[in-house]
Amino acid sequence: MSHIFIPVPFIPTPKKVIKQILKFSDIKESETIYDLGAGDGRMLIAAKKLYPTINAIGVEFMSTVWLLGRIRIWFSKENINWVLGNALKKDVSDADCIFVYLLPDLMAKLETKFDAELKSGTRVVSYAFIFPNKEPVKEEDIAWLSGNRKLRMYVW
Repeated sequence: MSHIFIPVPFIPTPKKVIKQILKFSDIKESETIYDLGAGDGRMLIAAKKLYPTINAIGVEFMSTVWLLGRIRIWFSKENINWVLGNALKKDVSDADCIFVYLLPDLMAKLETKFDAELKSGTRVVSYAFIFPNKEPVKEEDIAWLSGNRKLRMYVW
């Protein structure tokens, strides 16, 4: 019997939640926006439709999910830099805003990475999970399938 190691499960964010996240994120035209653990690309596709001049970069680790995203982006005709790779190894020092929906162990690793890399004022929006040593500057409850989840904004 063999196992396939998947570090993070692929759980697509519902469209209704994406709209709330984008509104919550205070995105401005021409900003550089990252989605780490970008899944099938739906967050960045929606962001590009609302803010056409942003520089959108998605990083996805699982090749099958990355391919699904590549196809969705192609059909959307949006200009998105779509990277197959490890978010922990991607230089994000040019980010103005970063979206993350990742499990707690990765959030802790990203916090260390962000402390070393991010410029002052970079916004990081986390859906559901927290950074262990950082306090959010803004929080909002959003509806989920069974109850509410927290949306949090951190500023570096």
